[in-house]
Formats: sequence, C-alpha cells, structure tokens
Amino acid sequence: MDPVALRAGFACLIYLGCFLVIFHFLRRKMVRVLPMILSAGLLALPVLFPLYRFSLPFYLSEARQMKDLLLSDVRGLALGILLSLPVAGLGFLLSQEAWVGRWLWSSRRITPVTYRCLGQILGGVIFCYFAWFKPELAFVLACICLCAFMLGEYSRLKPLPTYKPVLRGLAERWIGSAAVTNTEMKLYTPSLFFLFGIFSSLFLFSSPLYPLAMAALTDPLSGLVDEWLGRVKIPYSPHKTLEGSLSFFCLGVAVLHLLGISLRISLLVSLGVTFLESLCVRGADNFAVPLSTGLFLKYFGW
Repeated sequence: MDPVALRAGFACLIYLGCFLVIFHFLRRKMVRVLPMILSAGLLALPVLFPLYRFSLPFYLSEARQMKDLLLSDVRGLALGILLSLPVAGLGFLLSQEAWVGRWLWSSRRITPVTYRCLGQILGGVIFCYFAWFKPELAFVLACICLCAFMLGEYSRLKPLPTYKPVLRGLAERWIGSAAVTNTEMKLYTPSLFFLFGIFSSLFLFSSPLYPLAMAALTDPLSGLVDEWLGRVKIPYSPHKTLEGSLSFFCLGVAVLHLLGISLRISLLVSLGVTFLESLCVRGADNFAVPLSTGLFLKYFGW
C-alpha cells in the first residue's frame, strides 16, 4: 500500500473524528450552526500536523503525489466513477423513496434484509473494482465512506433542531429501509461492520480483492438464499439456516476459484469462513467474512 494513500486515508478519519468531538462540545456553548462548523473545523486542524511532520512542504509534496496517483490512469478512474453512478441510482430505485421501490416493498418482493443484501452487493462491487484497479484508491474511498457514515450517523442520532444536512436525510432513508431491529435504528451496525471489513482488508492484505469479493458477493447472495429459502435452523446457531450456510460455502468456493485460487485452498478457506460466518450476529459477518478470508488465505500462502 502506498504510504501517501495510507496517510491521506488516516488523515480523513482522524480529522473527522476530532471534528465531531469538538463540534459536539461546541453545540453546548453555541447556537448558530455555521460558526460551530467553522470553529470545529479550524480547531481540529492541528491533529493533522503530526501526520505530516509539522511541515507544510511535506504536506504539499504528499498532496501532489496523491494527485498524481489519482490521475495516473484517468480512463480507469473515469470508468470507476461511471460504474458508481448507475449502481447508486439502482440502489435509490430499490429504496422506499422511489416509486419502483415503493411498489416492490408494498408487494413484499423486497424486505429490509433483501434490501441490505442488495445494497451490500452494489456497494461491494464498486470496492471490488477499485481494489482490482488500484487498491490505494479503494483504501481512500473506504476511509471517505467511513467518514460519511460517521457524519450521517451523528447527524441522525444527535440532530440539530433547525438543520437537516443531506447526509442525515440519506442516512435516515437507508436506515429506515434496511434496519430490522430497534437496535439497528439507533446505530446501523451492518454498514459499520461492512465498511470496517473493507477498510481492514485493504489495510492488512496485499491482495484485498479476494476478501472483498467474499464480502461483496458470497455473503449477501447467501443472505438472500437464507431469506428466501432458509428453513432448517443450525443447532449451534439458531439465527442462521442450513440452506444459507450451504449456499455460502458453495458460493465462496466458486468466487475464490474463479479469481484464481486453487480448488483445494478455496474449499478449505470457504469451509473455515462459513463456520465463522454462521456464528456471527447483528451484521458482524460483514466484518468477519472479509477479515477471516484474508487471514486464511494469508495462512495458506496467498
């Protein structure tokens, strides 16, 4: 992983985390929103100084390198952006806000579980493309998505009485469509686990495409099988079904083998990940699946 991309991604996360903490304290002292945002933004800037060695020339050099990284393959970057637009549009059409989505939801062709599985596939495909195209950009994208998630959740859970930002509206629409329990309405853990799984895979593994493909395809597709066809509960994990776990194993073998992993390793890795996935609750499989896939593959020398 390019250290420039690593530093840029961590800078986004650290800065936003500090910004939210300062903003949360300032809202007790101030009334107007814009001064709060500006003050928190300025007060959070010093946390970035150690990352860039307290040197403006070093920061400018890193910024130029990041720009060069972005523009090193304009065609591939443009293709990724163009791919993201219809995927985002399809995700909106399936939500309860669009007329197509309302019809599908009213006819019960889509449920919250179905919706979030489809959303995971759509989002995961984008990350898989960028992980294949340029893992550094995928890492920065994952950090930006984590920042957007934190902003959206904060504005949703701690709303300002006279201010409704765009991210809060998007978060409310997504959570309202995908949440299954009241706990998820308070903090939507499946998306949090999914983004952390993507982030960890890109940060820890030299070949992140394999764990990302498992998270983007195997996990949500088996979730759809579990939702539509699942009947037999697993004795040691009653919240999972035998049909869902079998489909996870078969899909895992197929995905890994199609990506070039030997059949024997694909079988062993899928077996281990299937067992771990069957133990997860409350969306934790979104984190466990990519992480365990990467660790198993690393153990077997991939």
